[in-house]
Amino acid sequence: MKTEQDYDPTRSHQETNTLYGNHYRFAIERLPDLTFFVQSVSTPPVSGGVAGQVNPFAVVNHPGERLTYGTFNVTYMVDASFKTYFSLYYWMKGYGFPHDFDEVKRFRAKQLSNDRVSPQAQPIDLEKTTAAITILTPDTASIVAEININDVFPTELTSLDFTSTDTDAPVLTTTATFSCSTFDVTLT
Repeated sequence: MKTEQDYDPTRSHQETNTLYGNHYRFAIERLPDLTFFVQSVSTPPVSGGVAGQVNPFAVVNHPGERLTYGTFNVTYMVDASFKTYFSLYYWMKGYGFPHDFDEVKRFRAKQLSNDRVSPQAQPIDLEKTTAAITILTPDTASIVAEININDVFPTELTSLDFTSTDTDAPVLTTTATFSCSTFDVTLT
């Protein structure tokens, strides 16, 4: 795998093929069953800061010191057992709107029982996980790049639309919005 140190953006590359947006795999560590049902995922937007240097005639912009990573969306089908939806709802309810302190303790105890979580994890760390978007080459399972997203937690779960007027049985889908702190890209 190529790291940032191996990549030289000033060198011309001879690649003329384009990448297809439907050759990917999305996985979120805390919700492994969600992977199969994902219909679409977006990468978090990245914004660079701008520092303005004032002079008597104009403000001269320079690159800022920090990047800001936005939220990203995952649209997925709801499974027949309702677990893909419930898992995200339970996660959000565990950190966002419990009815009492015992509910918070049960949520955190459940997260600590997960073998992927460090026993020394701080309470705030129990509410976050990692996610990965693996970009694949068309017609093969070869990996082009991996985008590893850090400190992921859900911030919004869209509504579910039930309707009895459709003649075909529509597949129920919803979208979850996630926050993150950073992401890293690894080329292969």
